[in-house]
Amino acid sequence: MRTARAVAISAVAAALLAPAVASADPTATKSGVLINYTGPAKLKIGKKLQIELLCSANCNVQSTTTVKGPRFKDSFQVDGGLTANVVGGPFFQPNGPLLKQMKREPGKFRVISWVTATNTLTGAAESINKTFRLKR
Repeated sequence: MRTARAVAISAVAAALLAPAVASADPTATKSGVLINYTGPAKLKIGKKLQIELLCSANCNVQSTTTVKGPRFKDSFQVDGGLTANVVGGPFFQPNGPLLKQMKREPGKFRVISWVTATNTLTGAAESINKTFRLKR
């Protein structure tokens, strides 16, 4: 079973915003102030698995997602913008053999997400990460 190209890289599921240029590099003071995960702890296995994010202000997002499982590991990066208070985020589409294996053995797979969000107005940046499990 060939799963080397199992994950299709897709753009952030939100409108792209032009980045704002900031003179200083301020950082958000509290974790979860600018960006949060809004979806469930377990991702439902399907043709499209989406990691749901919510920005409290217009922000530019850099996301790295890693899918780990038996005899499989793949990472991809997505950059884009999120509109304030609109749910969006990266998604991936596993190919047929990988999808069948995920459905057969959901407990052996993990999806690890690292996200860095930068407020387009203030330049404040925040990084969060989360590990998701899968469910049928």
